Amino acid sequence: MTLNLSKSGGSLSFGPRGAKFTVGSRGKRATVGIPGTGLFYTTTLPSGRSGGRKNMSSAAPALPSVRPEDRLTMGFFKRLVTPDDEEALVDGCCELVLGDEDKALEHFKNAVHLADGAYLAGSLTLTKTFISKARNYAPQTASLQLG
Repeated sequence: MTLNLSKSGGSLSFGPRGAKFTVGSRGKRATVGIPGTGLFYTTTLPSGRSGGRKNMSSAAPALPSVRPEDRLTMGFFKRLVTPDDEEALVDGCCELVLGDEDKALEHFKNAVHLADGAYLAGSLTLTKTFISKARNYAPQTASLQLG
């Protein structure tokens, strides 16, 4: 347990090294990190002063909308620590969400030794193969319908 005092107010932290729960003037926070590295993640927790019983008639807060191109974006630091094959899988999924199957397939081909990468590469290849073969029959079916 640690007592912290500053000009903005005091706070009290509980937990072992690398995982802390803090209650203070800025609310409740949870922090996890890797001791000795300076790497950590902190999140502010909601303050629940509802008295134990929630009002069921209140609407849930609206979730922020996320554009399709931002859904699977990996930041700079995330790319540094992510293996190349997993990065290719995420990039392929991003291209698939954006509707570019050719680019997605190129990324999935770099991740075929991962189960998900192999499945997605196989599915896209199969779909593209059937579509291209079906196009070969289109002129014939059109002439049969007219004749």
